[in-house]
Amino acid sequence: MIKIVTDSSSDISAHLAAQLGVTVLPVRIRIGDRVYRDGVDIDRTKFYRHLAQGTGRPFLEPPLLEDFQKAYNRLLTGADQVLSLHLSSRISNTAQVAQEAAKSFLGRSKITVVDSSSISWGLELLVSFAAQAAQRGATVEDIVRLVRGTIPHIYMVFYVDNPDFADYCGRLSKARTQVETLSGLKPLLIMEEGEVLPMERVRVRGKATERLLEFVSEFAQFERATILQGRLSDRAQSLFEQLMQAFPQKRLDIKPYGLALATCLGPDALGIGVYEGP
Repeated sequence: MIKIVTDSSSDISAHLAAQLGVTVLPVRIRIGDRVYRDGVDIDRTKFYRHLAQGTGRPFLEPPLLEDFQKAYNRLLTGADQVLSLHLSSRISNTAQVAQEAAKSFLGRSKITVVDSSSISWGLELLVSFAAQAAQRGATVEDIVRLVRGTIPHIYMVFYVDNPDFADYCGRLSKARTQVETLSGLKPLLIMEEGEVLPMERVRVRGKATERLLEFVSEFAQFERATILQGRLSDRAQSLFEQLMQAFPQKRLDIKPYGLALATCLGPDALGIGVYEGP
């Protein structure tokens, strides 16, 4: 039996995780001198309240080493192997901490750690595919091949309303960001090879929504697309309705992104994830 472990940056729901038998370890959010466990000590409401109060810039930190060790030890009492699938190492060192924890079990049990090169919806998709394959009886090697073969077919693009966040996660120049903000320009960021990188810049929100729709339309074929939003917004609903008109036969969804991605993009980014299919 193979057990799947991931972290809360995947934004996988508790219901889906339970259905698939996935163990989710909470990443940690540092705000000022306080550290919170995602979904345990802090939720979206509390996180957004901190941002509104200006209590400090949030930063993403991995689960503790001992959190991984405890989870692995518990799972290996009833499983032969563990596949631990985590957010991009270009954003966080969570996968490295998982790898260090796995060393405690060398010679006793097999733990395979995989860097997903993704976060949020992209990571959730990979975790779901991995867990479903495990339930079908696939080997760890087969699942790893499946995950690595799927990564290049997942795309995520974001319009960032507050570039003060994007300069941290998107590798943007602080000075350049300030100049462009004064000019009314806001960045479009793309997830590429595990990094959130500048794609282009747009001047107004309406143009950003139009550009996100164009991004999806550039795919000759795709299997599903999901709109990603922080706080609820009319922009997301408008984009969803446009996608429904343009692609009535496709699987389309809207979902909120979690606190891990919010530390990079802020609470009001609007994004879209596209899965091309195998």
